[in-house]
Amino acid sequence: MTHTVTLDRALHRYAIDGVPVPGVTSVLAPLMDFSALPPHVRDSALLRGRIVHEAIHADNERDLDEAAFQRSYPDFLGYLNAWRDFRETRRFVPKINERIVASPSRHVAGTLDTLGILDGHAAILDFKTGTPSDVATDLQLAAYRALAVEWAAEGDDELRDFFAAYPVVRRHAVQLRRDGTFRVDTYVDPKDFSDFFALLAAHHIIAKRRRTAEAA
Repeated sequence: MTHTVTLDRALHRYAIDGVPVPGVTSVLAPLMDFSALPPHVRDSALLRGRIVHEAIHADNERDLDEAAFQRSYPDFLGYLNAWRDFRETRRFVPKINERIVASPSRHVAGTLDTLGILDGHAAILDFKTGTPSDVATDLQLAAYRALAVEWAAEGDDELRDFFAAYPVVRRHAVQLRRDGTFRVDTYVDPKDFSDFFALLAAHHIIAKRRRTAEAA
């Protein structure tokens, strides 16, 4: 692999070859307005999302200590059950989970939730414990799909093999609910890709101008 990508998980900051780059969710931040939410509600939702993501990742890898999870987070068990119900009823088979992907050419990185086979077709999924439209999941998944393809070309053999076997990959958000139910949203607008990269270009312009102003 000609480039390396790293993630400081404590700060959620990415770097390509040691140079800091924005994450996909940072690029999409202007589309997310949570100012009306009290801070404790926002922080609680972020914590819930992180814990549920970690549990689902472990469950997909068949490495979840379910008893420990239930003891520690009994209020979140419904979200895990919703994921399991989705996986069973929609015949989803996860293949690649929590993979960091990047675009060295466009200076951006991110972590996709999962790539797999859904109802017999290849799919890239993002699971949410909130409302997907509130966080521009359509553009988020377009970004992960594009970055994954470029990162495969950079030398990620597992991604390369996946895209060689499945050149058409559909995008879906899975909204997981506390009561154990789920909802699937499907995104098909090809303009999602250009919209994300337009936001990325604006992000880089703003960052460059701020650096110039700070150096003056």
